Amino acid sequence: MRATKIPQILSVIVLAGLITWAVVNDVSSRKVMSVPEFQVDDKTDRSTWSASPEPLFDKNNEKLKPFMGLMSGSIALQYQGPQQNLAVSFDYWNDGVKKNTSAGMSMSMMENDKDEMGNYHFEGDFVYSFKDRQDPNGVVYSELEYAIIGRNGYYSSAVRVDKPAGIGMTGEMKLQQSVRVPQNESIVVWGLQGTDKQSMLSYSNIAETLKIAKWAMTVRLGFIGPNEEL
Repeated sequence: MRATKIPQILSVIVLAGLITWAVVNDVSSRKVMSVPEFQVDDKTDRSTWSASPEPLFDKNNEKLKPFMGLMSGSIALQYQGPQQNLAVSFDYWNDGVKKNTSAGMSMSMMENDKDEMGNYHFEGDFVYSFKDRQDPNGVVYSELEYAIIGRNGYYSSAVRVDKPAGIGMTGEMKLQQSVRVPQNESIVVWGLQGTDKQSMLSYSNIAETLKIAKWAMTVRLGFIGPNEEL
């Protein structure tokens, strides 16, 4: 992570929910990529975009870590292409099968982000923090706060994560290494799995873990046009 961006990124998550732009609709017709099949290298052409996990804290802002929770992180994103919007969506899984998709926040790039060839350029971060909260009635629930940070500003929102009855043990699934993603595909960058058993398995990549998960919720990112769905 660029050092100058760390205080800004952390303040977005700590304060949370300042601005939410247009949302995209449910149901995906686009391909979904959830494992690092496309590795970053100098030979990769412009038909791909990149997602790279990066450190969220350094010695200068370690004191903010308690506000973020144990399940928090940052994904650096780089894109060059014709699609104007960066969209977030959430998929819900049962016994290895995707059952439902809900829309999250969408960020539109500006005209000054476009080059003479008509391609938009984005270099920024997707930052998340998952924590348990308690409402005024004493009911405990889980919430994922997330933000998109680019050169034109930041956009943040939150989604309540309702685990099915009986799900006790939970664990996160994280993007483990940098990946290159075809422009017409989205990628799962984070997830939460849960089980009603006394033990739970997890693999090094999200796709393999989803195959065995009793229940899971995943976060998906992709670049889309103004009239497209993620």
